[in-house]
Amino acid sequence: MTPRKETHTPPRQVRIGDEWYEFQAALEAMGGEIVGSGTERAENLRNYIAWFLRKQGSDEPRRPDADMMPAIRARGAQIKQEAEAKARAKAAGSRTT
Repeated sequence: MTPRKETHTPPRQVRIGDEWYEFQAALEAMGGEIVGSGTERAENLRNYIAWFLRKQGSDEPRRPDADMMPAIRARGAQIKQEAEAKARAKAAGSRTT
Protein backbone atom coordinates (compact mmCIF):
# COMPACT_ATOMS: atom_id res chain seq x y z
CA MET A 1 0.00 0.00 0.00
CA THR A 2 1.31 3.43 -0.91
CA PRO A 3 1.66 5.75 2.08
CA ARG A 4 -0.34 8.96 1.96
CA LYS A 5 1.67 12.03 1.00
CA GLU A 6 1.84 14.71 3.65
CA THR A 7 0.96 17.34 1.04
CA HIS A 8 -2.43 15.80 0.34
CA THR A 9 -5.55 15.95 2.44
CA PRO A 10 -7.47 12.73 2.99
CA PRO A 11 -10.49 12.32 0.73
CA ARG A 12 -13.86 13.10 2.26
CA GLN A 13 -17.12 11.57 1.19
CA VAL A 14 -20.09 13.83 0.63
CA ARG A 15 -23.45 12.72 -0.70
CA ILE A 16 -24.82 15.24 -3.19
CA GLY A 17 -27.85 14.61 -5.39
CA ASP A 18 -28.43 15.70 -8.96
CA GLU A 19 -27.25 19.20 -8.02
CA TRP A 20 -23.73 17.80 -8.52
CA TYR A 21 -24.29 17.68 -12.29
CA GLU A 22 -25.75 21.18 -12.39
CA PHE A 23 -22.80 22.40 -10.31
CA GLN A 24 -20.42 21.02 -12.93
CA ALA A 25 -22.48 22.60 -15.71
CA ALA A 26 -22.48 25.96 -13.92
CA LEU A 27 -18.70 25.83 -13.50
CA GLU A 28 -18.33 25.05 -17.20
CA ALA A 29 -20.68 27.87 -18.17
CA MET A 30 -18.88 30.43 -16.01
CA GLY A 31 -15.44 29.37 -17.16
CA GLY A 32 -12.59 31.53 -15.93
CA GLU A 33 -14.82 33.50 -13.57
CA ILE A 34 -14.57 30.67 -11.07
CA VAL A 35 -11.57 29.52 -9.02
CA GLY A 36 -8.73 28.06 -11.05
CA SER A 37 -9.62 26.70 -14.45
CA GLY A 38 -13.30 27.05 -13.67
CA THR A 39 -14.33 23.43 -13.92
CA GLU A 40 -12.73 21.77 -10.90
CA ARG A 41 -15.58 21.08 -8.49
CA ALA A 42 -13.40 20.14 -5.51
CA GLU A 43 -11.28 23.27 -5.88
CA ASN A 44 -14.39 25.42 -5.93
CA LEU A 45 -15.86 23.65 -2.90
CA ARG A 46 -12.61 24.17 -0.97
CA ASN A 47 -12.74 27.87 -1.88
CA TYR A 48 -16.35 28.09 -0.69
CA ILE A 49 -15.46 26.46 2.64
CA ALA A 50 -12.49 28.81 3.12
CA TRP A 51 -14.70 31.82 2.36
CA PHE A 52 -17.46 30.51 4.65
CA LEU A 53 -14.93 30.12 7.47
CA ARG A 54 -13.60 33.62 6.78
CA LYS A 55 -10.10 32.39 5.99
CA GLN A 56 -7.72 35.19 5.07
CA GLY A 57 -7.21 35.50 1.33
CA SER A 58 -10.37 33.62 0.36
CA ASP A 59 -12.75 35.15 -2.16
CA GLU A 60 -16.52 35.24 -2.08
CA PRO A 61 -17.80 32.67 -4.58
CA ARG A 62 -19.57 33.94 -7.67
CA ARG A 63 -22.90 32.51 -8.74
CA PRO A 64 -24.21 32.14 -12.27
CA ASP A 65 -26.60 34.80 -13.48
CA ALA A 66 -30.27 33.79 -13.33
CA ASP A 67 -30.59 33.92 -17.11
CA MET A 68 -27.92 31.20 -17.40
CA MET A 69 -29.91 28.67 -15.37
CA PRO A 70 -32.03 27.08 -18.14
CA ALA A 71 -28.89 26.23 -20.12
CA ILE A 72 -27.11 25.08 -16.95
CA ARG A 73 -30.00 22.77 -16.04
CA ALA A 74 -30.05 21.32 -19.56
CA ARG A 75 -26.28 20.74 -19.52
CA GLY A 76 -26.55 19.25 -16.02
CA ALA A 77 -29.10 16.74 -17.30
CA GLN A 78 -26.76 15.88 -20.17
CA ILE A 79 -23.81 15.37 -17.80
CA LYS A 80 -26.01 13.11 -15.64
CA GLN A 81 -27.02 11.01 -18.67
CA GLU A 82 -23.36 10.67 -19.69
CA ALA A 83 -22.38 9.58 -16.17
CA GLU A 84 -25.21 7.04 -16.02
CA ALA A 85 -24.28 5.62 -19.44
CA LYS A 86 -20.65 5.31 -18.36
CA ALA A 87 -21.71 3.52 -15.15
CA ARG A 88 -23.94 1.11 -17.12
CA ALA A 89 -21.12 0.34 -19.57
CA LYS A 90 -18.71 -0.28 -16.71
CA ALA A 91 -21.21 -2.56 -14.96
CA ALA A 92 -21.87 -4.49 -18.17
CA GLY A 93 -18.14 -4.91 -18.74
CA SER A 94 -17.58 -6.26 -15.24
CA ARG A 95 -20.34 -8.86 -15.71
CA THR A 96 -18.75 -10.25 -18.88
CA THR A 97 -15.29 -10.73 -17.37
